[in-house]
This record gives sequence, structure tokens and C-alpha cells, in this order.
Amino acid sequence: MEVQRHTYYGLIHHGIKSLLVDRIGHFTEMEYHEYLALMTGKSSCFAMSNDELINTVDNLRNEGYLEDFKGQIPKLESQEY
Repeated sequence: MEVQRHTYYGLIHHGIKSLLVDRIGHFTEMEYHEYLALMTGKSSCFAMSNDELINTVDNLRNEGYLEDFKGQIPKLESQEY
């Protein structure tokens, strides 16, 4: 199964936006990139590997920040990239 990177970019952006609004009450693009870097070590999804994208979406989903997108999160199987 091929990872649809743009789907993951959107899910991560939405999840981190929800997280920031929940935790600090607002969201800016700069805060998004800072939090992504804190979470993953990379300030942009474009620089992330497929595994990093998948793990980040999993973490956001597990924390409850992707509840409204559960149906869009691909069911992933183990694979080599």
C-alpha cells in the first residue's frame, strides 16, 4: 500500500491545530511548525519519512485530536518503504 503523503500532511496539520487550540487557546503557523519540530524533530511534514508521518498521525489520533477525521485515516499494513 502506498502512503498518500498529502492525506497525512492534512491530518497532521488539523491534529496539531486542534491540539494547540485545546492546550493554549489559539493557533498560528509558527506555533504549528514549532510544535511539529518538538514532536518529530522536523518542522515540516515534507521532510518527514513515511514512517514518521504514520507515527505522528497515530500519536495525534491516540491523543484524541483526530476524532472528526477517523474515517479518513487510512488503515495501514506493515510494508517496506
